[in-house]
Amino acid sequence: MLVPEEELQPLKADTFYHHQILGCRVVTVDGREVGRVADIQSAAGSDLLVIRPEGREEILIPFSGEICREVNLEAGLIVIDPPDGLLDLNEI
Repeated sequence: MLVPEEELQPLKADTFYHHQILGCRVVTVDGREVGRVADIQSAAGSDLLVIRPEGREEILIPFSGEICREVNLEAGLIVIDPPDGLLDLNEI
């Protein structure tokens, strides 16, 4: 069942509805453009952001405070601090 957005319950700090995150731009803390959130996959212990960069394979990023340093819904922006190699896992 779908609920109109104005009827959604407020969430506690640092929690978000999936529809709020979809479409957000993702950039690294040093300003490198990563892509946009295309989907969210639920995984054991943490959700994964599915990022689809232009011209590249999708990237899965754990939606955790250790990696996702800032979520600015008004700007449609997520700032990440990925561990070394995370953004290159699908590169051959």
